[in-house]
Amino acid sequence: MLALSAVFFVLPLLTITPPMFASVAPVAALATPALALKAAPGAAQPGAAQPGAAQPAAAQPAVVPPTEAGWWRDDVVYQIFVRSFADSDGDGIGDFPGLTARLDYLNDGDPKTDTDLGVDAIWLMPIHASPSYHGYDVVDYRSINPDYGTMQDFDRFLAAANQRGIRVIIDFVMNHSAKDHPWFQDAMKGPESPHRSRYLWRDSDPGWTQPWGKNAVWHKTGSGYYYGLFWGGMPDLNLGDPAVKADLLAAMRFWLDRGVAGFRLDAIRHLFESPDGTLVDLPESHAFLRSVRAELTRTHPHVLLVGEAWTDTETVATYYGKGDELHLAFGFQTAGSMIEAARDGVRSTFNQAQTTAKAFADRNFEAPFLANHDMPRTMRQLGGDAAAMRVAAAMLFAQPGTPFVYYGEEIGMQGGPSGKDEDKRTPMRWRFEGGHGAGPGFTTAAKPWHDAPEAMGVSVADQRGKAGTLWTLYRDLIALRRAHPALADGAAEQPQSSGGGRGFTTLLRTENGGGGQRVLAIYNVHTDPSTAATVKVAGAPTVLMSEGLDGAIAREGDGLKIPPLAPRGFAFVRLD
Repeated sequence: MLALSAVFFVLPLLTITPPMFASVAPVAALATPALALKAAPGAAQPGAAQPGAAQPAAAQPAVVPPTEAGWWRDDVVYQIFVRSFADSDGDGIGDFPGLTARLDYLNDGDPKTDTDLGVDAIWLMPIHASPSYHGYDVVDYRSINPDYGTMQDFDRFLAAANQRGIRVIIDFVMNHSAKDHPWFQDAMKGPESPHRSRYLWRDSDPGWTQPWGKNAVWHKTGSGYYYGLFWGGMPDLNLGDPAVKADLLAAMRFWLDRGVAGFRLDAIRHLFESPDGTLVDLPESHAFLRSVRAELTRTHPHVLLVGEAWTDTETVATYYGKGDELHLAFGFQTAGSMIEAARDGVRSTFNQAQTTAKAFADRNFEAPFLANHDMPRTMRQLGGDAAAMRVAAAMLFAQPGTPFVYYGEEIGMQGGPSGKDEDKRTPMRWRFEGGHGAGPGFTTAAKPWHDAPEAMGVSVADQRGKAGTLWTLYRDLIALRRAHPALADGAAEQPQSSGGGRGFTTLLRTENGGGGQRVLAIYNVHTDPSTAATVKVAGAPTVLMSEGLDGAIAREGDGLKIPPLAPRGFAFVRLD
């Protein structure tokens, strides 16, 4: 992959019909200011629970007012690993002052400029004190990881983000704590510990294993076996203990009171377990999420809860409940279908995912994405194929729901070649100088906390605002989505079509709320040009954006005649 040249990341400038941006500059990145108790298998250990001590909130930054429909419904969210985004003090580790200094890259708050991506919100991976580099084992739910700075640094970041119209959600790990958490350290002292009931204990190992593998989930100590699904360093919290729930809710309100807009909830399929060893998707988990949402919205009515349920779409859809559980859930099956279509040049998986997505009571419940911190980066999954990356991005931003973009995706970062998680979370490439190191623009340290080589041209400096680059495509797709309500918050269906070849597929978005706007997205995911096709839709066509469209789209009978599309070509067409 090191031999890739800059040409892989610069393609001919996409065509944007000027009327699409009649009210703004053509390339402007627009900006907008009853609890079910957890079952404890085996003999439960007694113990009183002690709520954690409250900490005073800092002076409140201005919070961006939400819309009545839920502020996230027409937003694009950018996922950031603080450790890998921008280092301000030269220790090789990203931090909040560094992130604050880079906010204008994401959204400068000025709709007249075209040098920012124009995202609406940020998801921060874990920011709490933790013994691990990734932070998913928390020792203090009301703290800032000292590697990232101080609480004052976080407050300054949050205020600066809100001033630009950027909302911030943070990772919140309810399923488990760190083994080093004071609660667990006390719980290990024995059955009489006041914190014993905050975790799950039994006298013997029942032999359960992880749902995805063969690793044991009960771990031995001198005072019994404790349950830790992911590994022994992450003991599961007993969410059926009222004191645990109360403390977690208090910690969440602590962050909401500071101005955080919501939470990404980790591992929600595993919140509860049954005595028979069922470890996923229990009714108690759904009841707990309903309770958390009800409690939080009582005091913070515009909070966002987005959940990680890494499974098939039908199961993900159950976490909508009756509209009273999560507000959003990540679409893992949809993500895989877009990657597979762009990589393999076959539409079938994408089409099947669109059909399966009908399981959602509200299609906008889905949070579509291409890849995240637990996966090989999108460009690596696509084998460094920039044309495949571009059509995958065009597919992402036509999806219903609230799209999420993993940092560096917009410049085609591949990360490291190994399967290790660190290689999926390498430092952001701001500049490319003197070799493959991440140092230029990320840190002044001789060596960042972790690194992996990237191809020439994979940097913000090489792509930002330049015609034909992947970065510019992402900026323009975000602006396109914002300019057209049908794309931002509309229904989705695949109209009947004929011709086009096996890589030809479409998605029709129709504006919710009676506005009537419709936008048809057209794709050729194949490595060969498509043939002419007919799509059965009404309305006069206006091409809003296209790459590789070979001719004019015209009405023919009761549909549209679509000319051939170049390999990995696409078009967005308004239907009037």
